[in-house]
Amino acid sequence: MQMDSTEPADAGPAPPSGTIPGSMLAVLILISTTTPIAMNMYLPALPALQAHFGTSAAVMQLSLSLFLAATAVGQLIAGPLSDIFGRRPVLTVGMAIFVAASILCAIAPNATVLILARILQGLGGCTGIVLSRAIVRDICGTATAASMIGYVTMGIAIAPLITPSLGGLMYELASWQFIFVFMAVTGLIGLVASVLRLPESHTPDRRPGVFKRWRGEVAELLALRPFWSFALTLGALCIAFFTFIAGGTVVAVEVFHLGPSQYGLFFIFMVSGYIVGNFVTARFSRRVGIVRMIVTGNAISLIGVTLSVTLALFAPVHPMTLFGPMFIVGVGNGFSLPNCVAGCVSVRPDLAGTASGLAGAFQIGSGALASIAVGLLIDSGIWVDLRWPILVLMLGGAIAALSAALTLDGRRLAA
Repeated sequence: MQMDSTEPADAGPAPPSGTIPGSMLAVLILISTTTPIAMNMYLPALPALQAHFGTSAAVMQLSLSLFLAATAVGQLIAGPLSDIFGRRPVLTVGMAIFVAASILCAIAPNATVLILARILQGLGGCTGIVLSRAIVRDICGTATAASMIGYVTMGIAIAPLITPSLGGLMYELASWQFIFVFMAVTGLIGLVASVLRLPESHTPDRRPGVFKRWRGEVAELLALRPFWSFALTLGALCIAFFTFIAGGTVVAVEVFHLGPSQYGLFFIFMVSGYIVGNFVTARFSRRVGIVRMIVTGNAISLIGVTLSVTLALFAPVHPMTLFGPMFIVGVGNGFSLPNCVAGCVSVRPDLAGTASGLAGAFQIGSGALASIAVGLLIDSGIWVDLRWPILVLMLGGAIAALSAALTLDGRRLAA
């Protein structure tokens, strides 16, 4: 990876060089983590928030589900807007909204204001996810984009795994308000860094009929079978990931009796696996091909989930029976997720912004549904062992992801 620290922030659209300067890649990784950090860093403090505002657990749960819904919807809007107005303006506005919303969360006088601020967080922060991917595709070809997106999505996957324990420590040492202040500071750093280090990578297209063209672009992508194949595979493989994120903390506390800072350590297994998978993707995706990487990754993830199911059936109850096999699942996701994203934005490179938004909506949308489903299954009261709501959903998601991956055809992607 070549370094270039001299490129001005106000340069015109970057030429498709096939490589991204190291400083620019670092900024892309940073802005892509704002939403994952905001997603669940505050979860260990939810009981305190419920008590502070004198409301119910169901109301406080809306602060997560509506955040995810806003993130999914926001990605549908941010992508095409960046195609029309350019990446930099949309990213700047989005990150500014995220910072302001995070501050509003910290000073919220009641649960209603907190939930509304969380919605704004989702709408603003999602620009970091969408546009980091679109910028990569603007600069790189399909194969190289998969490698670079591997680095970017590493932050998206790792942040939700380490932030619960970090948020728990912040709450124990300071207060729940400090968690949202941390989010605001992270967003502000991302905003300043993007203004200073990210050049415009896409020529704005400001012809009349903005929203008509947006609808047309969405319709064009949804009419393409290759896009559906990659997007559905992406959504399916995220079911296992978000199920583990949403339900793993409950199982850690209720089944394995771990504290907030303790269970955070066990999440390192999936983090480590994902890092390994992303490293392999970055090194070999161009040589192997994105479809083979996706199929291999989803097969590996299915093996990991199957091992966890087997251990739950026959091994003594221990945190490693659930968290240990998540290393294998993480490796598989590291193979498949960045390549799925690269496939989505490469079906029609001229619509990379819209495609990135749609892909993100599939990804976060499936995560929102998985989070809701695992919550309902856990609350249903039909499970003696609360590991099973998680394992059943993860197994179903892993099977669906591998099945969808087998329908992919990389020959119809742009170079």
